[in-house]
Amino acid sequence: MDNSNVLILCITLASMVIVSCSNLLCLYLTLELQSLSVFILIARKREIVSRIEASLKYFILSSISSGLFLLGSSLVFLNAGTYDITVLSLDAYFIEKSLILVSLLFKLAASPFHFWSPDVYQGSDNKALLVLGTLPKISILGVLLLLIPNSKLLLLATILSLIIGCVGAINQTKLKRLMAYSSIVGMGFILMGVSVYTFEGLEAGILYLLIYLLTFAGIIIIADKTIEEKSTIVELSNFLGSNVVLLGSFSLLVLSLAGIPPLGGFLAKWFIISTAINNEFLITSILSIICAMVAGVYYLRLVKISYFQHDKLFLVWRKVLLKKSFGSDFYGVTTGIIVYFVLFFLLSPHILQETLHFGVLSIF
Repeated sequence: MDNSNVLILCITLASMVIVSCSNLLCLYLTLELQSLSVFILIARKREIVSRIEASLKYFILSSISSGLFLLGSSLVFLNAGTYDITVLSLDAYFIEKSLILVSLLFKLAASPFHFWSPDVYQGSDNKALLVLGTLPKISILGVLLLLIPNSKLLLLATILSLIIGCVGAINQTKLKRLMAYSSIVGMGFILMGVSVYTFEGLEAGILYLLIYLLTFAGIIIIADKTIEEKSTIVELSNFLGSNVVLLGSFSLLVLSLAGIPPLGGFLAKWFIISTAINNEFLITSILSIICAMVAGVYYLRLVKISYFQHDKLFLVWRKVLLKKSFGSDFYGVTTGIIVYFVLFFLLSPHILQETLHFGVLSIF
């Protein structure tokens, strides 16, 4: 078995344990198992300098995050005499709750604690990026739902994530850095649903999380099998243009991220914004609509380059000499399932909504 597969299993195990923890000390240990496994996964090819640099940045900032979590947990034990997570639901533990929340926002790459993500995303290989952008976010957000209800700091992180993510992505030339800022914007929408902290808000936030992570995974899989690790956005036409199916799949996934109807990303954003408006989060809702419009610019730019950008003379040799096949049938089937879900989710959204309905019921 490949070493990377063992690390992915460790990350998966840690993620499953994290969402079932009811003790802050147990939660800290499993968060560390997850972080260390991600760190090793990023740095497993030590001969590549960019991987080492990305892994060290992730390790150092993850250590700061862990220190804040330990400090908050220690203060909880000092004042309450217990590590039980349910203690944090009391208003008396504002400082402890804030320290733990900041620690979790670090790991979610939500603004203003996002600054590590563009460099780490760019330095990671596609397999590590696929894991880093999905599993930790699911597990840590699950903790956030139980830990920090109705926090003003969470609402501030929502607003900053929407603004900084949109502005930062506009002039990016690398696909991975663009996806990093895209994930910051996506986290802003997810946290907006969590900040509302109503039944409908949590349901909309989790729905957006699932659709976004599926779309993110599909884009990374296509990028891994068609373009080079450090390719710029302008090179998308070189590698995708020769395969109509891949080009169409990539375009649908990108348009879903942009929130173009009738794709799944549009429905998820619509649920979150309508829930926020119904609960009188008007300023946040208006800001999210503006940010969604701005985000559509750089997403549509990806589609424009993929379809209409002519090959540059200095890039033609890369198409000839470095042409990559899509790989095994597993990746093709996985991408097909993701695209099918994103494309036809609007036709029968009730199946996933009913599942989320019962999941959110367990929180209240």
